[in-house]
Amino acid sequence: MSVKDNEKVYFGDEKVSKESKKDGVEDIFSKVSENYDLMNDLMSLGMHRIWKKLFVDSANIKENEIILDLAAGTGDIAKKVADKVSGKTVYVCDQNNEMVEKAKERSLNEGFFNKCNFDVSSAEKLPYEDNFFDQAFISFGFRNFSDKKKALTEIRRVLKAGGNLQILEFSKTKGDVFSRVYDAYNFNIIPKIGELISNDRESYDYLVKSIKTHESQEQILTMMKDCGFTNADYNNLFKGVVAIHKGTK
Repeated sequence: MSVKDNEKVYFGDEKVSKESKKDGVEDIFSKVSENYDLMNDLMSLGMHRIWKKLFVDSANIKENEIILDLAAGTGDIAKKVADKVSGKTVYVCDQNNEMVEKAKERSLNEGFFNKCNFDVSSAEKLPYEDNFFDQAFISFGFRNFSDKKKALTEIRRVLKAGGNLQILEFSKTKGDVFSRVYDAYNFNIIPKIGELISNDRESYDYLVKSIKTHESQEQILTMMKDCGFTNADYNNLFKGVVAIHKGTK
């Protein structure tokens, strides 16, 4: 095992091995899978629905494109993408089996199953051929990857030349007063609500801390460039509560 593989990464606000983070994230998302969509509403005050629409609409998806929805959760991005393609060309991928099953159930109930393929896999070792996808999307999953640079390199491998990666993620807020109010809500309110609705304060506490310790917009931009993405850039939404990063292979 290389020195790089032994590097410590943040799991919440603790430094752990990459393997420990992978296992920890798996456990957290198995616990929250039943209330995942509600969790996103709580952590964004419902704004994630607007942000995700902007995220997908800004990609200018063509109807014949092959799309990867990575860290797909319950498939809300896949549903939006499925409306824009004509064939069974949306690949829904998450490392958590419970999440993938929720996405399958949702796709059946909401009428986009016939546009989707489903896979259980980590972002660091994708089960796809080289140069396969036209676009890849990650929505609120990037901060949970155990090895972000390895995942970016792997995503670049499976993208076609000229293919695009888009990442929507909680980020670093702008403005001292706004940041203090936002932190107070995150650290004091969200874990309490999580405890009330699912008797699981610990998981929601982790999710809040994972936002605080996640890399800044500029750090992610540098990471993308270091992994070979060109035309890399980002846009802040809602004072930097979230950001959309984009890069091209």
